[in-house]
Amino acid sequence: MATTSKVSITQLTTKPIVVGIYGISGCEKLGEEHFAFHDGSAIIGNVVQGGLEAFKKMKPEEQTRCRILAIEKIRSECAENGKIGVVAGHYSFWEKEEDENANVVWTDGDRDTFTHMLYLNVPSKIVEERRKGDTSRGRAAVSAAHLEKWQNSEVGELCSVCFKHNIDFADLNFDYDLPVLASALLRGFKEHPEVSNLCRATEALDEIMAKGNPKLETMLVLDGDRTLCAVDTGSMFWAELEKEDPLKAIFSGPLKYTLNAFLEASKSYEKGTDSALYESTCQAVAAKVKLHPEFVKLLSLVEDVSHVGAVVVTCGLRRVWEIVMDNSGFSKSVEVIGAGRADNGYVVTAEVKYMLVRRLQVKYGMHVWAFGDSPLDLPMLKEADESIVVVGEKGTRSKTMDKELQIAIADDGLLARQALLPSHVDSRLDTAQLRLFDMRAPEEMKSIFLRRKPLAVRHASTNAAKLLQTPMRNAENSGVALQAIHKKVGWFLATELVTEVIGMEEHRIPHVQGGFTTGYRLLREGRTTIVALMRGGEPMAKGVHEAFPLAMFVYANCPFDLKAHHLEGQETVLLVDSVVNNGTTIVEFMKRIKVLVTGIRVVVVTGVAQKKSISENGPLARVGRDGLTVVALRLSENKYTGKGGTDTGNRLFNTTHLD
Repeated sequence: MATTSKVSITQLTTKPIVVGIYGISGCEKLGEEHFAFHDGSAIIGNVVQGGLEAFKKMKPEEQTRCRILAIEKIRSECAENGKIGVVAGHYSFWEKEEDENANVVWTDGDRDTFTHMLYLNVPSKIVEERRKGDTSRGRAAVSAAHLEKWQNSEVGELCSVCFKHNIDFADLNFDYDLPVLASALLRGFKEHPEVSNLCRATEALDEIMAKGNPKLETMLVLDGDRTLCAVDTGSMFWAELEKEDPLKAIFSGPLKYTLNAFLEASKSYEKGTDSALYESTCQAVAAKVKLHPEFVKLLSLVEDVSHVGAVVVTCGLRRVWEIVMDNSGFSKSVEVIGAGRADNGYVVTAEVKYMLVRRLQVKYGMHVWAFGDSPLDLPMLKEADESIVVVGEKGTRSKTMDKELQIAIADDGLLARQALLPSHVDSRLDTAQLRLFDMRAPEEMKSIFLRRKPLAVRHASTNAAKLLQTPMRNAENSGVALQAIHKKVGWFLATELVTEVIGMEEHRIPHVQGGFTTGYRLLREGRTTIVALMRGGEPMAKGVHEAFPLAMFVYANCPFDLKAHHLEGQETVLLVDSVVNNGTTIVEFMKRIKVLVTGIRVVVVTGVAQKKSISENGPLARVGRDGLTVVALRLSENKYTGKGGTDTGNRLFNTTHLD
């Protein structure tokens, strides 16, 4: 399907739906069996060592940190399982009538997570009776008048907060049957067109994965029209019927490439054909489709291995591409997710492509290669571990793609390469900016089929390491003092662990008593690049550089600060950061390195690495499938990302007041 509209990666609505069901203490909450229901208190108890009782004894700032951990855990789970999260919780506590104000427990994590808020506005008299009858929780006796004051305060503040942060807010009055009304609203969220469409597309992917090869490590996600072949099968469909193509009017109109536009396109197939005519037309169109020889070879190689799979994800017609795969002999090895008539059940948008790639990575631990040609493919190309922009003949390829690629690279950090099909066509952009990927070159094809190497993790466990951890974690240390500590840690990790990972080499040095003797340095130290991930990684990187003075030293605020000349001729890259939280920053730098060079060894050096980021199917394991080592002073279960005074970068440079 040809595309000419702008699709911004950053504007995609990929935030999972998480609904808060709030009310004052003693207001009965409700669950819903068709949703991922979470009790806020129970989740807090799970993330705190010692459970809820230990949480109650914490200082207020520690409790806030744990609340943020709990809600971020819920958000992460909803993003991974695709379900709508329902969280029963509280905005504030006001258990003592003599207190002037309520104790607000709403956090930045709640603000960033909730998409909808349902407030159960139960009359204060009823809440008073419920609190008296619930002796298990030891709630203080308070008057109905105070409960009403508490309730009014919460409703006013929550309404204001939700409005400010674009969270849908509903104050549910007790005049209605609250459980019935709340359940109906929850079903309404589920049946929201974007959500229901994405759920059905996700189910299609899950069905494919359920019957697929359990040994898969890598998945190729392939766009159809003008990627696998040179033609647009949507236009061919209507030409085959000898009817005016309605798709051009739909997608060039005010709907652009929104979900509603794709639904209108689906309706046009419904109106223009019955099931028999639709099938015969799809057969006729598919018979005229010729796959690029490079993709025929690639898919033939996929058939011969057990660790690589392929799926066509197309905004075009699923049935056409199923027949194309069958005609080409790939029906058993390549599945298809795509649109069709209304009975297809879903359509494929740019957001669907993005989310399916994300699901393959997060739920199934796949290393994803994405191939696409148009602006609609940019979100999935940005998310994929390896991204290839397919460039066809100038007369048939997307006319707006050059501009959209420039924006995606400059604003959204897209890291991709381009494949010219056929080989004589002009490239897109400057090949220094969008490097070539030659699908005819054996080495390039070999890179697709690399077997995953287990992520190597080395962390210090000596008494020296424990001593170094202590001042790093001491809240009293900041600024220059903390920078000096990080520099010591960098030197320690370099000399203690990096040398074990990379190896050492001998070299001749002058002896203090005259003559020469044997010295030691890092193996190929002069062909090593140290990259300080700014700004938090700078002090530690300086310590690494002190240990390896012959290495090149590079400051990098973003992956694009890393240039080809920093890596060409080098054998090892040391990516140095103070903390590795979710691994996103390292993933983006790894993508950049792979775009610039092949076969270079990468070692991540960090003070703290979150265990989830280095788990078996975690982001670093996926992106480092051809060899990646993480060297850390310590590993942490703590998933909290620092802000303000808890952010390492702010502590290092005395900027805690700016966040």
